[in-house]
Amino acid sequence: MTKTQKQRDKHIRLALTNACEAIKESVIGFDYLTHTIDLNNEANTLKVQCYFNDDIALESAKPQINELTNIILKELTSIKLNAKPAHISFSAN
Repeated sequence: MTKTQKQRDKHIRLALTNACEAIKESVIGFDYLTHTIDLNNEANTLKVQCYFNDDIALESAKPQINELTNIILKELTSIKLNAKPAHISFSAN
């Protein structure tokens, strides 16, 4: 990993951490999110997985999924990573 890639990875992790904390504050039962990405092809390889404590929490949050997606996309846009809603998935632990 080059120095530039390490810096980019750090920015991505920070943006997603900010999104995660914002979602935790607004959604009961949200547990965490994780991501995978190939830094050589960011726009096509980004995958963000969001996890809820259980199926009940996930079901309760369904009306807010668009809002949660927008929180994540806004954070990624702030670091000039153009993600799409299709890059984000939601499931229960």
